[in-house]
Amino acid sequence: MAEVKKEVSKKAETKNKSFQLPEIIDFLKAGVHFGHKKSAWNPRMGKYIYEVRNGIHIIDLVQTREILGDVLEQLEKYSNNGNILIVGTKGQAASVVEKVAEEKGLFYINRRWMGGLFTNFDVIKESVHSLIKMEEQLANGLDDLVKKERLLIKRDISRLNRIYKGIKFMEKLPEAVIVIDSQVEKNAIKEARKMGIPIIALIDTNCNPDVIDYPIPANDDSIKSISMFVNLFGEVVGKSKKSLGVIALRRDHEAKLARMKRQYEEEKERRERMEQQERERMKALKEGKVDTEKVGSVVRVVKKEKNIEDEVKEAEKVKESADSKSIEELKLSTKTENALKVAKIKTVGQLKKLSEEEMKNIKGIGPKSVEEIREAIR
Repeated sequence: MAEVKKEVSKKAETKNKSFQLPEIIDFLKAGVHFGHKKSAWNPRMGKYIYEVRNGIHIIDLVQTREILGDVLEQLEKYSNNGNILIVGTKGQAASVVEKVAEEKGLFYINRRWMGGLFTNFDVIKESVHSLIKMEEQLANGLDDLVKKERLLIKRDISRLNRIYKGIKFMEKLPEAVIVIDSQVEKNAIKEARKMGIPIIALIDTNCNPDVIDYPIPANDDSIKSISMFVNLFGEVVGKSKKSLGVIALRRDHEAKLARMKRQYEEEKERRERMEQQERERMKALKEGKVDTEKVGSVVRVVKKEKNIEDEVKEAEKVKESADSKSIEELKLSTKTENALKVAKIKTVGQLKKLSEEEMKNIKGIGPKSVEEIREAIR
């Protein structure tokens, strides 16, 4: 029996060249071999069970490793032909599914299965397109809406992203679907079978392998076990051009939203600056600080001439006032302020006279402190 298992293991190793299968010891460390209690088993899983130990079914890892090699080869073919969807909504799987899917270019569902994703795909796709448009509108500022309407749209975007984030840009049904727990994801399996989409799934000893196209007998409850398999799936799928395309689409979308938001903020700042200038001009007009003159049909605003000496004196007063401020008024960090006090520098005027090198020579003042001081007295 041992010789047969070794032979099977060797075949699996030579059969798979584009990916590295874990060793049996790796499966054991991840707890892949632990099934459910004997009382909770599904009799159809009998052929994958090695023995019963302390009332717990133990999965035959030699079979698991051999089957995994075949499944990964099929997954590689599917990923070269189209995109792959991975479904894992249970608590142990949700975070690792999202992480690997984002890194390796898989589509994913990790919150809850949305009914009709496969059977009513066109309607779901329209909802995803609406989400993308709403995100772009939000990046553009939504200035044509009142505050309450903007708040409602933000909430809708947040809610829809929890549901649809993993399937953005999925323009057609996936080539295959990977399921982490066939018991939890029953609805996903039903829809996939109805639409003829191949199913790859981890099946524990309480599952029905007959409803799965490519069942992989393994512990689907352990975080270590789930992480091992999800990372393996990611490594295989991540090599395909389709997956690289998904990664590029996601990256471009994020960059587009960031660019639109930046442009909106720059335009908003420009408008606010112009409005402030207009307010200052109107205020100056009311206070009689400017005159207007008519040239043809155009009215120009002309500054009243001032006595140059008065302006110079006024500027000097402002400078003296600023230089006489104490360093406490600059609101520097405690460390910087204490270092300046030790050096007997008490006013802004004293600080302004110092060069950067002279500042750095003060004990406790480094490049960051110099930058902080320059920013404060600017």
